[in-house]
Formats: sequence, C-alpha cells, structure tokens
Amino acid sequence: MNKITDFSRTIVALATALGSGSIAVIRMSGPDAIVIINRVFKGKNLEEVPANTIHYGRIVDGDREFDQVLVSVFHTPHSYTGENYIEISCHANPFIVDDIIEVLMNHGAKAARAGEYTLRAFLNGKLDLSQAEAVAGIIQAKSRFGIKNSLEQLNGKLASRIIQMRQQLIDILGLMEIDLDFSEEEIEIIPNAQIISRLHKIEKDLSELKTSYNFAKLLEGGIHLTIIGEPNAGKSTLLNQLLGENRAITSHIPGTTRDTIHENIVINDVLIKLVDTAGLRKTRDELESEGIKRTKSQALQADIVLLVVDVSSSISDDSLNLVKESVNWIKGQVLLVANKIDKGLNQATLKKLSFFKKPLVSISAINGEGLKELEKSIVEQVSAGFEEYSDDLIITSKRQTEVIEKTTVHLYDARHVLENDGGFEFAAVDLRQALNVLGEITGETVTDDILNNIFANFCIGK
Repeated sequence: MNKITDFSRTIVALATALGSGSIAVIRMSGPDAIVIINRVFKGKNLEEVPANTIHYGRIVDGDREFDQVLVSVFHTPHSYTGENYIEISCHANPFIVDDIIEVLMNHGAKAARAGEYTLRAFLNGKLDLSQAEAVAGIIQAKSRFGIKNSLEQLNGKLASRIIQMRQQLIDILGLMEIDLDFSEEEIEIIPNAQIISRLHKIEKDLSELKTSYNFAKLLEGGIHLTIIGEPNAGKSTLLNQLLGENRAITSHIPGTTRDTIHENIVINDVLIKLVDTAGLRKTRDELESEGIKRTKSQALQADIVLLVVDVSSSISDDSLNLVKESVNWIKGQVLLVANKIDKGLNQATLKKLSFFKKPLVSISAINGEGLKELEKSIVEQVSAGFEEYSDDLIITSKRQTEVIEKTTVHLYDARHVLENDGGFEFAAVDLRQALNVLGEITGETVTDDILNNIFANFCIGK
C-alpha cells in the first residue's frame, strides 16, 4: 500500500458535473471494479467480456431497477489508472447518480478522494507528474490557449524537456567524477570552462521556462482591459458593442456611469476582462468623485487601457491635458480610441492625438464601424509578448516554477564554485541537489507531501 492511496480499495465517484445534461459518467477503479459492477449489471457477464468494450444493460439490485446504462470495461494495466476500470454512462438525474453510487458502495466500492484517479495513474506509471498536472490544467483552463498548452504538457512536451536537462546534468556529473578519479594522475578529462558553459546554458533554458510562467498566468487569468475617457466619450457604448449586448446604460447626459462595470469576452481565444468606468473630469460631486477614484484604480491595475476620445469636434486644451496626464500615469499599455467618427472626423484632433505615439484606432461605438480593427489592435497589444513563446513550451504551474527557481539556485552555486576555482567535488554536491530538485517536476523525485498538495486541488472523480 502506498502511503497516500490504498491500492486494495476499489474507488468510485461521479466524473461529470451534475446539471441539466442528459448523461452522467460514474468511474470505478481498483482490483474489484469488474466484480462489483457485475453484481448489479443485467445484460452480460462483464467478467467474461473482452477488455476495451462497451455494453448495454440495466443496473439492478435485488428487485429494484435503477437505470438503463452503458458500461465501458477496461482491464489492468490498459486503463487510465492502470487498474481494472469501469465507466458507467447513465442518465444525469442526480437521484439516479446518487443511487447507483450508493449501490456500488454497498457492494464494496469506496468513495474516491480528490484527484485519486489521476494520482493512481501517476503512481502506476501511466502519467508523469507534469502530465498529471496537465489533466487539471485542461479541466480548469479558461481559454483555448490554456487548453492547447495543457495538452502539450499532457503529451509529454514538458517532461521531455526536463528529462533532457536532467540527462545533461547527469552527463556533467559523470565527467566530473571521472576527472576526480584521474586527479592524482593530473589528467584533465573536461576543462572547467566547458562545464561552466554547459551549466550556464541549462540555467538559461530554465530561466526561459520560468519567464513563460508569468506570461501564461497573464493569458490564462485573463487580460485586464479598462476603458477610460471623459464623460460622454462613448465608453459604455463601446463596452456594449464589444459585448454584443446592452450591458451598460448609455445617455447623451455626461456622467451616466458612476461605478465600474465588469464583463468578460473572448477575442482570438484570449480571455479579456473588460471594465467600463466613470468618466474622468474635475467634479465636486461626492458620488462622481468616488467613481473617478475607482476609474483610476482600475486603470492602474490594467494590462491594457482603452483611452476613448471624442474626435467628432475640436479637442479642448483641458481634454488634451487629460489624455497627456493619463498616458503618463497609466502603467499598462495604452490604446487610443478615436470615437464618434459617425459624426465626423476632426483631423486637427486626430493629429494632436498622434503626437502621443500610442496605437490609435478610429471607430464609431454607436454603429460598430472600426470595431474589428479595434479588436485586432487589442490582440496585437496582447500578442506583443506572445511571439517569444508562440512555438515554445509555456509552463502554467506555480509549483513547477518554484522547482525551477530552486534548481537554478543550485546550478548557480555549482557554477560559482567552478568560476572561483573550487574543486569538482564541491560543485558536484550542488549539481546532485539540482538534479534531485528538478526531478520533482516529472515526479522522479517527489515526496508524499508534494503529491498530497497537488492532487488535493483536483476535483472528486478526476
């Protein structure tokens, strides 16, 4: 028995979310999975059917019938968990699901713990730890970007990279130990400078992986985009256009929006967290002042700020100063939105806006003209940092990032020893520590505490 799961237990849990869907899937895994389902399945003797087959029948216990079902049968070791494994597709009524699970437990199955199916898959060698984390990543992904990257990890892309780095460290350690064996004969197997160069290259590769996490966190968590501008510049109308619905109240009366409005949209597979805000202007109105304070707070937190300007008429000095001040205090990327071109386009105003050397898009928020160009510009702003990673691996796990950081410290210490003419025997200590820590990503070197922390974040039934 492993300390964190008892392989003698046959576990059962609902694998799909309860809701209004037509079908629910119940999973059962363990040594007695096929025996237990066979006790309550009426249709075929499931202990005699071939592996990897699906069978129609009824779940019956005593004189009570629970549902008509499809049962998928998998034999150890050729299943998701590496064990005897059953999936029951039944009708998604919660009463039916609960009753079937209760019947299976009455016949010997035990309730699965969070992530126990994927934990067993890892412990049985069906997945490495990075692939197991990718399963959770696919389920929890909020964008197609997140799904794509987690699928790459599930397919072993991260594991392959880490295994390659660990092999490089093993090779370096091997050469250092051979050199130590021949030290008394003053035969140099590998120059110090060559080892330093190799370690520096591994450090660089790890640094790129670590940097990719910050970018992944930004994309997967959603791009924070705040719309700001003077009252009646068309901010709420623009929000409604981007959403494709009348979410915000609009009016020709300035100052309609007094609070922030939050909505999510997806543009080119990227989650955008939209925030509409109160108009920026000097005011003695206490309520409006609080709205303006919140506007500035949202703009300071934003990754991208759409600064909306009315370009249908000549821009005043006060309005121009507001644009100038906003561009200076905003920390994220600024995209100038020249709005109300349906009423005309004042070329002098447009020229003055171009002096700020920020991306500028002309639109009509009222009729949607230029909206596609604006969305394209938003994506370009998002993608400014994406090109570096578009064809490369991106890590999305904080745990993996922390492992990389610890590994890098040990590599730096080893390199520092060699750069200061320290002996191979001292550098080798740090390299062994680096090798051990790096193995935590794939699970080659991992403690039960780490596994418990990882799988505790999984859903029951996963």
